[in-house]
Amino acid sequence: MRNSYKLSLLASSLLLSTVVNAFEFEASVGVHDFVVSDIKNDVAADGISSGTSHTLGVNAAIYVKHQTANKINFLAKAEAFLDRDKDHLDPDHIPIWFDFLLDIDGPMYTINDKNALKWYILMDNRQNTVSCIEREVRQHLGVGYEFKSGGFRFDFNLYAGFYYIEIDDDTPSARGYTRQDTDDGEASNVVEFEAAYDFNKNWSLYGNIKRYAANTGMENLEDNAEVRLTYSGSEFLTDGSTLNFKVKHVKYNFDRFYRADVGVPILPFDNDTLIQAYVTLPISF
Repeated sequence: MRNSYKLSLLASSLLLSTVVNAFEFEASVGVHDFVVSDIKNDVAADGISSGTSHTLGVNAAIYVKHQTANKINFLAKAEAFLDRDKDHLDPDHIPIWFDFLLDIDGPMYTINDKNALKWYILMDNRQNTVSCIEREVRQHLGVGYEFKSGGFRFDFNLYAGFYYIEIDDDTPSARGYTRQDTDDGEASNVVEFEAAYDFNKNWSLYGNIKRYAANTGMENLEDNAEVRLTYSGSEFLTDGSTLNFKVKHVKYNFDRFYRADVGVPILPFDNDTLIQAYVTLPISF
């Protein structure tokens, strides 16, 4: 019995070691500025000044990556942001927020060396941002076309799935809204354009544009745009490390939350922009 237990423990340890070794792990640390622009001072009771808000902070993340023998790519990310919140767009904000991502893709049909069709699973989640987003959950399945030539890649993808957003109720309450007015879930679709270019062995550029829309009436829910410049040379960094500069802009459509009897939008702004510089480091077990 004792020998059987030892064999089971050994087998479990070997299996866990094999699984861990099959995946790549990275950590990142960085600094950021979380920007909210075009703020309206249309309700004195919410205590929010008009103009542009800048919230500085530090961030850290864990990444898990893997590619199978049949070219299925797996990426998971858990990222935390610690803010110096001085503008209090959310008066009861705890100055830490989170960004989670699960991104899986694989080949569906190879047309030739440069052209292919792919499938996608995309799930992401943001929680407790300075811009009053209490929770945002987006889960979609997609198909797309990919063109690759040398160091250039272009993708056009279409997704279907679910979009949910919940606005923190503190600022809406000061503007005349109730807690029941602050969340919305929709069957949704996504149109995505994505491109990447390797300038040389050290520098690369990545860009992504997404539009989220409701399946019913095709009402626009949200627009995302992201640009990232990456340096991966070993002259200044250790092997496997990267230096990244990223800007991600989100434009929300809050029109569906509007109540005519209140007379003002649910929030005095409808956007946020994350400006981020961070270094990724490989982790070995």
